[in-house]
Amino acid sequence: MLPLFHRPPVRKRLAGFGDIPAIFPLCATGRQFSTAVRAFATPLGGGDETEGHSFEGETSNIRSFQLSNGSRPGFPTVKPELVPGRMEVRRLSEDQGVGNAPVAGGPADCYWGELTDLGRSSTLTLGARLRALYVDQLNFVPSTLPDLPIGSNPVAFRSTGMNRTIESLHQIVQGLFPARDGPVEYVVRNPQDESLYPNSLCARMRKLDRSSVEQAAKMYNPTLAPLDPLLSKYINGAPVRIDGHPRANGLLDTIMVCKAHSIKVPVEFEDPTVLETLETAVVHEWFDGHSNPEFKKLAMGRLIGDLASLIERKVADPKEKTDKLRLAVYSCHDTSLGGILNALGAFDSRWPPFTSHIAFELFRPTPAPTTTSTLSSFLPSFLHSTPASPYYVRVKYNGKPVNIPTCRKPGMSLEGSNGEVCTMEGFREAVAKVAITAKEWESGCAA
Repeated sequence: MLPLFHRPPVRKRLAGFGDIPAIFPLCATGRQFSTAVRAFATPLGGGDETEGHSFEGETSNIRSFQLSNGSRPGFPTVKPELVPGRMEVRRLSEDQGVGNAPVAGGPADCYWGELTDLGRSSTLTLGARLRALYVDQLNFVPSTLPDLPIGSNPVAFRSTGMNRTIESLHQIVQGLFPARDGPVEYVVRNPQDESLYPNSLCARMRKLDRSSVEQAAKMYNPTLAPLDPLLSKYINGAPVRIDGHPRANGLLDTIMVCKAHSIKVPVEFEDPTVLETLETAVVHEWFDGHSNPEFKKLAMGRLIGDLASLIERKVADPKEKTDKLRLAVYSCHDTSLGGILNALGAFDSRWPPFTSHIAFELFRPTPAPTTTSTLSSFLPSFLHSTPASPYYVRVKYNGKPVNIPTCRKPGMSLEGSNGEVCTMEGFREAVAKVAITAKEWESGCAA
């Protein structure tokens, strides 16, 4: 589970203070790319023998188009063949200047929230780290990404529909599989069906979220008030509040973006106490809703259910006769990671930083090896002498094992793992509290 990576803020804030720019020039890589188009197999020539003829996609509006001299542009009299094509494009940003005059952006200017060049580098590096583990060290997945249909491929990719998560996924794939037998297939769900983040199309969840945010504002706005003498001068004298303008989360987001990209910020925002106070309030605003079991299920229940079902399918098919999947990569959001940790009862009350990720690992015990293999050296030592029937699940957040409360119960974790490796029974109990089906989600959202 991979969140979006380094990006500029999602809107303009604090511009002109410190070195914070109005437009962030951090996105040179994303300006030029190729895109899919439909093209004529043979370039069209001129001609005026077009009356009574039509071709695919032509509408009455197209047919009525006229040149400036009153004549109609010529089209061929034979229906042209259409083929897939590629077009090289260069996409630039545009700002709105004085009197609504357009102001062209520079060659590296970002759109709000776009994946930056640093974000591309960090996702590429993470992909390479995944390759070092799963390809080079463990020989767990092929060195070259196979050109196999989804369902037969040992590797699967999925992203939310936002450009930055899709581009993050592309960079991950480039680092993980620099050699590929064919095009990279990945899936994106329609917005109504998206489960990789708390889906705001759920009316009941929105209502619960509003109530939670209002409660957080009542409780934590007083903790932000002492920041007013320090920070209000940067926001037109407005108070710093969860429900202020700009909102406290927007201030924190802008500052964290700048610090990640080595952009100088006003000295007050360098104070760890100021940042901690802002982060504490913002985390409560965004994640306190998960303390409500109903909200937790509507926010993350479908995703937790999907992950649990994927793991159960692997357990049911140990020889991989039908289920070939070994590695699934999901490109999602920081609220996805915080939501997953909340769903498992393991949230650390800190905002997930850039490049954070969560791994769900399924282990099957192996007999004690006569010689040390690469795979056996990677497995936790306490798995080697375990009988070869049970399965275990370990969840890791930024490379460190997550201690799930349910798995700390007697018999719910592998002996010697300090509760960090759940038995299947422990994992099932942990996810059963949250997991719901798509139909249950729809019913709950309509409540």
